[in-house]
Amino acid sequence: YATNPGQGECMPCPHPLSSGTGDVTCTVCKAGYYLKNSTAESSAIFAAPSKHCKPCAPHAECPVNTSLETLVVSPGFWRASPFSAVLTDCRPFGSDSASGETRCAGGSVAGEVGAGYCALDFTGPECQLCERSNHYLVDGRTCGECLAVDTAAGRFVALVLGLCITGCLIGWAYSMQSWRQRPGIGPPLRLADRAVSLFIMLGLMAKIKVLLGFYQVCTVLTTTYSARLPEKYTSWTDKLNDVIMIDWLSLFLPSQCLSYRLRLIAITLSPVGLIALLLLVGLGQRLHHWCKGNYASPCSSIVVQRDNHTSESGDTLAPATAAIEREVTTTHDLSDFLALATVAATQEAGESSANIEAATATGDSSTPWYVVAALGLLDLLPASLLLVFCFVPSVSASIFSAWSCQAYTISPPSEVLKQISYMRQDPSVVCGSDKHRSITLLASFFIGLWPISSLILYTSVLAACYKPLQTKTPTALTRATAFLHKEYKLYWYWWEALELARKLVLTGVVLLIQEERAFVRLVVATLTCSCYAVMLAVVQPYKRVEDNVLAVGASLLLLLLFLGTNWTTIFLGITERHPNTGEAAAIMGFDDLAVIVDWMTALVAMALF
Repeated sequence: YATNPGQGECMPCPHPLSSGTGDVTCTVCKAGYYLKNSTAESSAIFAAPSKHCKPCAPHAECPVNTSLETLVVSPGFWRASPFSAVLTDCRPFGSDSASGETRCAGGSVAGEVGAGYCALDFTGPECQLCERSNHYLVDGRTCGECLAVDTAAGRFVALVLGLCITGCLIGWAYSMQSWRQRPGIGPPLRLADRAVSLFIMLGLMAKIKVLLGFYQVCTVLTTTYSARLPEKYTSWTDKLNDVIMIDWLSLFLPSQCLSYRLRLIAITLSPVGLIALLLLVGLGQRLHHWCKGNYASPCSSIVVQRDNHTSESGDTLAPATAAIEREVTTTHDLSDFLALATVAATQEAGESSANIEAATATGDSSTPWYVVAALGLLDLLPASLLLVFCFVPSVSASIFSAWSCQAYTISPPSEVLKQISYMRQDPSVVCGSDKHRSITLLASFFIGLWPISSLILYTSVLAACYKPLQTKTPTALTRATAFLHKEYKLYWYWWEALELARKLVLTGVVLLIQEERAFVRLVVATLTCSCYAVMLAVVQPYKRVEDNVLAVGASLLLLLLFLGTNWTTIFLGITERHPNTGEAAAIMGFDDLAVIVDWMTALVAMALF
């Protein structure tokens, strides 16, 4: 630059400034640097060039005279604001790892909420939304038209009913002992018998439950804990998450084709309907056999001889049943009926319970209809508990996902951190907006329907089993709930309820912590895993030694996994706040996440062996 017009000799600009032809001062940043504040005075820039010109952000280009607002974002990256130097790597959202570059075209114009960095037909955070309505993201790189909601709903209902009918037919065929000698169907049934025997002999149920619980937690690190892990880890955990976290609705209607509110209602209520259908099948089957004897209708009044504890037929009833009959004559409330019927089914322990079931099967009129109904519910209670076990983590995670938000930095570097957050499950919704608050209000209701109700169900049925288990007098209820307590020692028969609470905390409850404090979620999870691993090692609740070893090992692997996620989150956080400074490497002791991610992947794979 030349301080005076027409000066024959030019002076070099102080680093890292530059100037144009004929300029009398240096007011722009040279290539590789950007001007932090484009409204700064020329004299202030010249007086303190290092304060105003900053090194170009990673994954951006900075030609001469670049400001923070005009950073040239590289293809495959996106930022939420022209005032942010933090560029986000556009995730694939599909099988094609290069789809992020297809959606995120980059450039120097931010547009509204970063839409200027998106290719044609794309918009939203990380360009993951389609501009056209009624379209969704296909394989992360193209937009496809959504299927009609009524068509998708019809297919979904058909699938559920088909699975129910298939399951009932398989169960009915397996129960036919005489068919095992028939040609054609006999060999598969005998093979199934041997498989079931081997399954029971090896105690595989406990091992499957431990491993399933491990993978249900380790696959939600990126969604629940906002952990930004490299693609080499998330590419396969996302696929595993799709298998473990059951979401039938996505098979027919992609998430972007339906608002999150409607998806949440469908995901939450459909398993409830399936479980209710199973229980009604058991109830109907029992009452059908009971009514074959042409006895009084279940809805008819019950005549009870209070003084001598006899039934209408003259048969002497057990004290518990007689007392319950007296109550039934004065109550018409369905909840009271269910409670009383369950007590009738559980208090008739040992031989009495067996006699009731035998009498029910033969249509003996001495068995009250409400006891028949209770036993009908208990018939398919094991299958219902299995469904609850499978659905609780996934449904609860979907409910708590209403609070799961992806945060993006919108503040300039070295200033107070400001972020904008979008729902991970519905990127069109800004977290904290009125629309988001209405979603969280609905999710709060569903928390009581699934996570809390499931804990109450587990706790209540296990509490009802306490006396029969301690006295070793099996009842219909203890047999129906064996799925919950069979693999545990007698003193720790309630451990399954504690295991459910742990999974709910690690996969969902931590999302109640605000996104701005996402690291606190990792702290809570790390402490939870530490305490649970110690408890397992001390009490050893399982009957089999190998089950205790597997459970402790899985807990320790999960603890190490969370520690690795802590380190990667801290490293990336320092790198974003202080780019190109080497502070992250100086503090953490490493400058590459590849080693940690490889180690985390090995830990997850180790659980298979």
